[in-house]
Amino acid sequence: MYLAVAAHKISEVMAKISAKGGFSLTTGFNIEFTFPKKSEANTFSFADDFYTDSGKSLVNLLCDEAQLPNVQSGVSQLSGRFLGEGPIYYPHTRIYTDLSLGFLLDGDLTPLKFFTSWYESIFSDAVKTYTGNIDQVAALTPNATNRVNRLKFSDEYTCDLKITKTEPNANGADGRAPATYILENCYPYSIDSVPLSYGSSQVSRLTVNFYYTRHTVLYGSYTK
Repeated sequence: MYLAVAAHKISEVMAKISAKGGFSLTTGFNIEFTFPKKSEANTFSFADDFYTDSGKSLVNLLCDEAQLPNVQSGVSQLSGRFLGEGPIYYPHTRIYTDLSLGFLLDGDLTPLKFFTSWYESIFSDAVKTYTGNIDQVAALTPNATNRVNRLKFSDEYTCDLKITKTEPNANGADGRAPATYILENCYPYSIDSVPLSYGSSQVSRLTVNFYYTRHTVLYGSYTK
């Protein structure tokens, strides 16, 4: 009798989950950087070089690791409200921590070039180019020794980052979008090293860490 009741409850729970589209899969997500409209104050040349048309879709597609941002509050405590009552904690500030994205690298290192030029632009450092031939590397020289790091204003290098959690349906692997997070004033504050070594060949990966001021959460309605 007990086993029959337990099986009935499990079946009922699974039916409810199935009605909502099944379990969520970690492999379904999309990202997109949305840069402000260009003006005299912000040109976003790094985006013009590596994040337009085919480059944009390639960078988004090569993102193989992301997170939905966490939620955290700064708290204080209040003591002595009532006799015998311990400290009461209450929230006073929303805290937005950093976020990391992982990327696979194509043969032209498109994500690496995009994020490195974005990072360099924060300090107004120009990116140097060459033809890509190994013979040209010997003649390359670093930037001027007395170069100056001139920090730009935040509206000249920040953008919105949109992370959408997708789920499959009859229309495709990303047919549903139950939740979208929009990270405001986002910029890369560090780019992790890319390990290179002899041995078994593996796809090179890049990890970029971002700060942002706050995020907005949007909920999508269920669609079959």
